[in-house]
Amino acid sequence: MRDTKTRKADVLAALERQGDLWLSTADRAGRPHLIPVSAWWNGTHLVVATAGASRTAKNMKTNRTVRVAGGSPSDAILIDADVVENRAVEEAAEIAAGFAAALGWDPGTVGAGWFFFRLRPTQIQAYRGYDELEGRDVMRGAAWLA
Repeated sequence: MRDTKTRKADVLAALERQGDLWLSTADRAGRPHLIPVSAWWNGTHLVVATAGASRTAKNMKTNRTVRVAGGSPSDAILIDADVVENRAVEEAAEIAAGFAAALGWDPGTVGAGWFFFRLRPTQIQAYRGYDELEGRDVMRGAAWLA
């Protein structure tokens, strides 16, 4: 079993690889909605992009709590986060530059109406199979545990 310090290092390494994750949002009634997203880890926040008219964007504008998942069932990372900012892509040049550099694509080239959402992790869990369920928290209350 990995200790908390090792799990945190593994989570950070996975986030820094910049990749595709699953993003779960919910509407005001609590109905869940799940989509794949590309996410940029800027060192403190995850940044995702989606069309402003999408159900995902609408959910994040009204219900600021989301869940992000990555990895595989044998090496899972679960992140609960709060949406702390949303900005139109065309009004966020600095975010767009970082996002494009990390992920290799610019949402501004897809079409009009896209938004960036900055997510602040509040809880992160990391585990590799059932043997690591105990001690899976590496962040709680937006504070790293190691």
